[in-house]
Amino acid sequence: MLYGITTLQTYVYYMHYSGDASTIKFLVGAVWILDTLHVAFMCHVLYYYLIINYGVPTSLEYDVWSFPVRMSIFLLATDLECPSPRRPFW
Repeated sequence: MLYGITTLQTYVYYMHYSGDASTIKFLVGAVWILDTLHVAFMCHVLYYYLIINYGVPTSLEYDVWSFPVRMSIFLLATDLECPSPRRPFW
């Protein structure tokens, strides 16, 4: 549901604010793409643990490959959305 809201907001932004700077447009698109990848990898993590390995407690001893990738994408998207005040934005 939240992904749908994000997609709608991105669509509305591109439809109504076509005069914004190219940098801002790129940033909005990049955050949406990173959000899409984050949702896809999160779905893979949930499918792996809740469907494929249902009832196999030993599968929880290690991370599936998409979990650390998901965390990296999440941290990158967070850094794009909320840059550190210690360094310049671009």
